[in-house]
Amino acid sequence: MITAKVSEYRSHLSSFHKKVISDHDPLLISGHYGNVVIIPEDDYENLIETIYILRDKTTIKSLESVRKEIASDSFKGHDLKNIFKDVLEN
Repeated sequence: MITAKVSEYRSHLSSFHKKVISDHDPLLISGHYGNVVIIPEDDYENLIETIYILRDKTTIKSLESVRKEIASDSFKGHDLKNIFKDVLEN
Protein backbone atom coordinates (compact mmCIF):
# COMPACT_ATOMS: atom_id res chain seq x y z
CA MET A 1 0.00 0.00 0.00
CA ILE A 2 1.27 3.43 -0.94
CA THR A 3 1.09 6.08 1.78
CA ALA A 4 1.10 9.86 1.53
CA LYS A 5 0.15 12.88 3.58
CA VAL A 6 -2.64 15.12 2.29
CA SER A 7 -0.17 17.84 1.29
CA GLU A 8 1.98 15.37 -0.66
CA TYR A 9 -1.12 13.92 -2.32
CA ARG A 10 -2.27 17.38 -3.45
CA SER A 11 1.15 18.16 -4.90
CA HIS A 12 1.39 14.91 -6.86
CA LEU A 13 -2.26 14.07 -7.53
CA SER A 14 -1.78 13.00 -11.14
CA SER A 15 1.18 10.70 -10.47
CA PHE A 16 -0.56 9.06 -7.50
CA HIS A 17 -3.69 8.60 -9.61
CA LYS A 18 -1.73 6.90 -12.43
CA LYS A 19 0.16 4.62 -10.02
CA VAL A 20 -2.96 3.50 -8.14
CA ILE A 21 -4.75 2.66 -11.39
CA SER A 22 -1.84 1.01 -13.18
CA ASP A 23 -0.54 -1.04 -10.22
CA HIS A 24 -3.86 -1.67 -8.44
CA ASP A 25 -2.00 -0.64 -5.30
CA PRO A 26 -4.19 1.18 -2.74
CA LEU A 27 -3.15 4.65 -1.62
CA LEU A 28 -3.51 5.56 2.06
CA ILE A 29 -3.77 9.31 2.53
CA SER A 30 -3.20 10.40 6.11
CA GLY A 31 -4.47 13.70 7.37
CA HIS A 32 -5.39 15.67 10.44
CA TYR A 33 -9.04 14.57 10.32
CA GLY A 34 -8.31 10.89 9.65
CA ASN A 35 -7.17 8.65 6.86
CA VAL A 36 -8.72 7.66 3.55
CA VAL A 37 -7.87 4.91 1.10
CA ILE A 38 -8.04 5.35 -2.65
CA ILE A 39 -8.39 2.30 -4.90
CA PRO A 40 -9.20 1.88 -8.60
CA GLU A 41 -12.91 1.84 -9.43
CA ASP A 42 -12.85 -1.74 -10.73
CA ASP A 43 -11.19 -2.92 -7.50
CA TYR A 44 -13.91 -1.15 -5.54
CA GLU A 45 -16.64 -2.77 -7.66
CA ASN A 46 -15.03 -6.19 -7.13
CA LEU A 47 -14.97 -5.63 -3.36
CA ILE A 48 -18.63 -4.61 -3.32
CA GLU A 49 -19.57 -7.67 -5.41
CA THR A 50 -17.58 -9.93 -3.08
CA ILE A 51 -19.34 -8.48 -0.04
CA TYR A 52 -22.71 -8.97 -1.76
CA ILE A 53 -21.90 -12.62 -2.54
CA LEU A 54 -20.64 -13.30 0.98
CA ARG A 55 -23.87 -11.90 2.45
CA ASP A 56 -26.03 -14.17 0.26
CA LYS A 57 -26.43 -17.39 2.25
CA THR A 58 -27.93 -19.27 -0.71
CA THR A 59 -24.93 -18.49 -2.90
CA ILE A 60 -22.48 -19.43 -0.14
CA LYS A 61 -24.26 -22.77 0.39
CA SER A 62 -24.15 -23.42 -3.36
CA LEU A 63 -20.44 -22.59 -3.55
CA GLU A 64 -19.72 -24.82 -0.55
CA SER A 65 -21.67 -27.65 -2.18
CA VAL A 66 -19.67 -27.31 -5.39
CA ARG A 67 -16.42 -27.15 -3.42
CA LYS A 68 -17.30 -30.40 -1.65
CA GLU A 69 -18.27 -32.02 -4.94
CA ILE A 70 -14.97 -31.01 -6.52
CA ALA A 71 -13.07 -32.40 -3.53
CA SER A 72 -14.91 -35.72 -3.75
CA ASP A 73 -14.12 -38.56 -6.11
CA SER A 74 -17.46 -38.12 -7.90
CA PHE A 75 -16.16 -35.01 -9.66
CA LYS A 76 -13.05 -36.63 -11.10
CA GLY A 77 -13.16 -37.37 -14.79
CA HIS A 78 -15.18 -34.29 -15.68
CA ASP A 79 -13.57 -31.78 -17.98
CA LEU A 80 -14.45 -28.12 -18.42
CA LYS A 81 -16.06 -28.70 -21.81
CA ASN A 82 -18.62 -31.10 -20.31
CA ILE A 83 -19.14 -29.07 -17.16
CA PHE A 84 -20.02 -25.94 -19.13
CA LYS A 85 -21.64 -27.74 -22.07
CA ASP A 86 -25.05 -26.12 -21.59
CA VAL A 87 -23.49 -22.65 -21.40
CA LEU A 88 -21.24 -23.16 -24.41
CA GLU A 89 -24.08 -24.43 -26.59
CA ASN A 90 -26.21 -21.32 -26.02
